[in-house]
Amino acid sequence: MLWNASSLNGYPIKATDGLSGTVSDVMYQDTDWAIRWLVVDLGDWLSGRRVLLPISALGSPDPEAHHLPVRLTMRQIEQSPDIDTSMPLSQKTDVQACDHFDLPHGRDQFLWAGQEGRPADVAEAPPGTAATGEVKTAAREGRVRSMLEVTGNSIEATDGDIGHAEDFLIDIAAWQVRYLVVHTSSWWAGEKLLVSPLSIDWIDWARCIIHLDVTRQKVKDSPPYRAAETVDGAFEELFHSYYGFRGPRR
Repeated sequence: MLWNASSLNGYPIKATDGLSGTVSDVMYQDTDWAIRWLVVDLGDWLSGRRVLLPISALGSPDPEAHHLPVRLTMRQIEQSPDIDTSMPLSQKTDVQACDHFDLPHGRDQFLWAGQEGRPADVAEAPPGTAATGEVKTAAREGRVRSMLEVTGNSIEATDGDIGHAEDFLIDIAAWQVRYLVVHTSSWWAGEKLLVSPLSIDWIDWARCIIHLDVTRQKVKDSPPYRAAETVDGAFEELFHSYYGFRGPRR
């Protein structure tokens, strides 16, 4: 099932022994859009601290009970590592958090919710080369970043601007960003459409611009997205076939 990242914000966290804070952000690997950590605001319960929780401890959001179950106690959540979401997660903090939860180091070790190997339709980090230039190569080195940081970033096709990143669709089974929801602004009467991380060429973090490797027309002619409708397996098969991606895992 795919969830809008925005709909997870504010979702109550249900520990094994009670409610303990709310979701305030997710931290993802900016080279392949895999979720690494959940950021939880402990609120009044513990003076507004924000802590990191590993995706390996998360259950699936329960829309009926309106909470996200976590396989940790309230005490364990209280003792989780603090996080400053005003900047990318430092390697030191990432390593400390892995040590705290007894997780292996390295971004490919625990990203895929227990699955073995990288799913076929997950964006891989493109190799940086000297020919691409220093800025582009540096952008591809990879950091763990806040989802809120990239929300609102401009998105440019190979031949011009197409709008901005308004939201993200997350596969909560694998905790992976599968689509960016793009608001086209004045370019196309404010329509909304989807682009896949597989279409991203590189990201200029200094200027907050996501560069695609497809044209504006290619994006405009893609399968139509309606926010009120579910992005199901049939849509994903059509979408991936249109772009020539390897098939989705549904």
